Order: sequence, then C-alpha cells, then structure tokens
Amino acid sequence: MTVFEHLMLYGRNQSAEGILSAFLGGAKVRQEEQELREHAHSSAKRLKLDHVLDNLVTDLSGGQKKLLEIGRALMSKPKMILLDEPMAGVNPALVDQIAEHLSDIRAQGVAILLIEHEMALIEKLCDDVVVMAEGKYLTRGAFAEIASNKTVQEAYLGMKRS
Repeated sequence: MTVFEHLMLYGRNQSAEGILSAFLGGAKVRQEEQELREHAHSSAKRLKLDHVLDNLVTDLSGGQKKLLEIGRALMSKPKMILLDEPMAGVNPALVDQIAEHLSDIRAQGVAILLIEHEMALIEKLCDDVVVMAEGKYLTRGAFAEIASNKTVQEAYLGMKRS
C-alpha cells in the first residue's frame, strides 16, 4: 500500500465501512471521504511526507516510516498518543525532525505518552518524567530532578551512592 492509503485507513468515523452505508450513503459518504482525503494530505504535509504520498510504504526510510506511524495516529484526531521508542533505528539526521514534529503536536494540545531511552528527547518533550527500572517504579518529576537523582543514576549508569 502507498503512504496515502495507509493514512486513509486510520481516519475516524468512516460510515462507508458498513456495507449498507457504502451502498446507500451517497453524498454523506462522498463528503466524509473528501474530508478524510484532505486530512490525509494535511497530515502528510505537516510531517513532510507529502512528497512520498504515492510511494509504497516498503520504499520508505526508517525515519519516514516512523513519521508515517505518527501520521496514522494523528488521522484519528486523538487527544493522546502513545509512542514506544519513536527514535529507535532512526537516522540521527531525522531525530531532530521527528522531535520537532512531536513538539508541535504537543503544542497543539495532543498529550504524548512517550517511552524512550533518548534522554535529549525526554528533556525536550516531557514536563513530567516517570522512571522505571526492571519493571518497577523508581521516581517521578521534572527532567532536571530526575537527571540528578542518585537512585536513577545508580540504576541506569551503575553509579554507586556515596
């Protein structure tokens, strides 16, 4: 499937998905479809994927695939998105670009729940940081507090407390 087709799949409240509506929906279905197309184009442009809309997803770079994942999430007009290591395997040149997109999304009122090991991204995007180690809660707070926390340093950097 193409990038555009992937985005279209994730649109919200598509009445044409029901068999009866698909055949009898007429103008309403066409209107929804047009709005969905416009939203897909807008999301692609926002994420700088508009130049690859007709490309197969398998032809995208790793970073472009990550951007597409974010775009698919945005197609449903969420109040919150959950991202599990969005920078994993991404070319360093695209890390800043993805971080900027996430920052813009957050600024537009979409909450982001982020699981990430890239501390620069955590520092840039997260007001509240929860630290876990070995599946257990360690602490919670602002990034600066977390970074200077001796328990966190011991758990993640192997530093011993004095």
